[in-house]
Amino acid sequence: MGSLYRKLIVAFIAVGFFPFLIFFIYSISLSQQKIIDKIIVDQNIEAQRIIDSIHSHLDVLQKEIRFISSLDLMDDIIAEDIDKRISRLLTQKQEDIGLNLEIFVVDNNAHIVASSNKESIDRSFVASSTLTKEGYFFEGEHLYLYAQVDASFHTDKHLGYLILRYDLEDLKTFFSPQSGTYNILYNPKTQLKIGASLPFEIDLATSAQIDSRYLIINKRMAGILSDFYIIYGEDKDIALAFLYDLIFFIIMMVPLALIITVLIAHYNTKSILKPILELTNKAETITKTKNYNISVDHVGTKDEIGRLSFAFNEMIQTTHGALVALEEENRLRLKRFVSLIEIFNKIIQTKEEEECIQSSLREFEYLSDKELVFNKNLKENKQALHIYLNDFEKNEKSYFGSIELDVEAFEDENEKKFYTSIVSMITLQLERIRLIDRTISASKAKSAFISNMSHELRTPLNAIIGFTQYLLAYEELEDEQQDIVSNIEKSAHYLLNMINEVLDIAKIEAGKMEVHQEAVAMKSLLDEVYMMGSVLAQEKELSLTLEQSELQHEVIQTDPKLLKQILLNIVSNAIKFTPKGSVLITAKSEEHSILICVKDSGIGLSKENLERLFSDFVQVENEMHKKYKGTGLGLSLSRKLARLLGGELVLQSEGEGKGSEAILRLEVLQESDPYKNNT
Repeated sequence: MGSLYRKLIVAFIAVGFFPFLIFFIYSISLSQQKIIDKIIVDQNIEAQRIIDSIHSHLDVLQKEIRFISSLDLMDDIIAEDIDKRISRLLTQKQEDIGLNLEIFVVDNNAHIVASSNKESIDRSFVASSTLTKEGYFFEGEHLYLYAQVDASFHTDKHLGYLILRYDLEDLKTFFSPQSGTYNILYNPKTQLKIGASLPFEIDLATSAQIDSRYLIINKRMAGILSDFYIIYGEDKDIALAFLYDLIFFIIMMVPLALIITVLIAHYNTKSILKPILELTNKAETITKTKNYNISVDHVGTKDEIGRLSFAFNEMIQTTHGALVALEEENRLRLKRFVSLIEIFNKIIQTKEEEECIQSSLREFEYLSDKELVFNKNLKENKQALHIYLNDFEKNEKSYFGSIELDVEAFEDENEKKFYTSIVSMITLQLERIRLIDRTISASKAKSAFISNMSHELRTPLNAIIGFTQYLLAYEELEDEQQDIVSNIEKSAHYLLNMINEVLDIAKIEAGKMEVHQEAVAMKSLLDEVYMMGSVLAQEKELSLTLEQSELQHEVIQTDPKLLKQILLNIVSNAIKFTPKGSVLITAKSEEHSILICVKDSGIGLSKENLERLFSDFVQVENEMHKKYKGTGLGLSLSRKLARLLGGELVLQSEGEGKGSEAILRLEVLQESDPYKNNT
């Protein structure tokens, strides 16, 4: 035992501790300079990303100013009501951009005649530099982008300038501040700094500098901000914290790892040797009365393995006869098993029901040496193998046919199970053939439908919407023309919404609909749904009411976009199918859920039609549904979305003409209870 024990101890220590020691040496020898160089490379990449983003942002603003200054609408500079149309356009454009900026028009007399800020109108504006056809200049912490406005009726007539005042502080939004990192924009000429204060001095002499505490790089901006530099710094202690912590941890773990490795090696070595010795002693006892014909290696060695080898040589001879008998029996069983596998392989390769049955009969005849017949009229015959297939539409099993083979006549139970398993395989293959045919047909139909919807309809509809919006925004249309274009836009939006419902259904069924959970203020979301529904209700002269006094869960975790889509769908449905009367929205909290009900006094539904409406492409035939055509996907999509959010949507009605009520129940996790209203 001694020699093998020592070998195993050494092997365990070598395998367990040496890799740890090698990793420790490698970690200590890591070059700090290599890590710093990698950090500087990453800093330069991040700085270049910020530069590209800012340059692209300012380029977009320049293009916007150039585009607006070229509009025929700018001819109103010489009109008396300039503050109406141009100012309205500038205000809308400022809201679209969404930054702390001002867009204004200066005439040839240096007066501001139109502005996105009403308070600036009629003030004087004198630029700090000479204005050309288009360009930019700086004043303090502001950047001014401008473009000359020429008359559309006379290109040589100069009407004034369109100017955008941009607050340079807004450029801070392009930074991604993190703990231990610092970044600002710096103009060495004006000493202007945009961003947080820096704990280190700025030195532009070199592109990268390393002091005792910080890693700092600077890159010069391009284009409009070519006088600016982006300064990017990072705390060395934070950047190299992982390396320092790793080295300290490894140093602390070296003695402990050595001790643990020795203990584990000792324990496992004894565990390995003990059963070997027991098996050796037992084998020596068995060999006293047995005779062996086969030998194994290592007989000449004098350690534990040698003794074990000798003992097994003796025992193998004793078991030889038994093994021969077992091999013969296993050969027969293997032959039957191989036959079964071959039958299965032939059955699963069939593609039609008739081919499957005929192939199975041939294999049955080969195995049983009997001529067999498949009959579809032996349902009551107990001496036959019956085949029942699942009817997936009716959710039940239906009789398919029988094979005339009496398995009960076999005395061997394994023989009965053998033929029964073949019948089970035939059944599965027949069901598989039916499912494949059905799935292929359904998949082709759906794919063709969705493809046509997506490519043939969405593209022209988006173009129609874009053109109508352009006409409404920029063209001077008469009232009747405005109504016609507006109706075209509404109709296009309606068709696009129908297409989007179909595509959403397909996305859910494909498992590609993503749910983005976040904290949602329920009362604010319900107020938004109510305000959007009020417009539809006013058009039909209906009373729309929102009751949420019993709502105690003010904030829940859910996807606000999908939840709002569900609520808008059921509210618009209630308004659509209510010719007169009222629609009531109520929201209340239960123990672990929120209940949102939309009840209307509309046309109602019969009980047999309630669940049908939740099927795809299903609409109930009545006068109101004929008047308001749709895809029949609204309620189906809403229920699927509700289930994605962990809720359920149901529809209730006392009958036709008695109104209906849509009930959405959303489960609220226990973690959301701290948001409960305590007033």
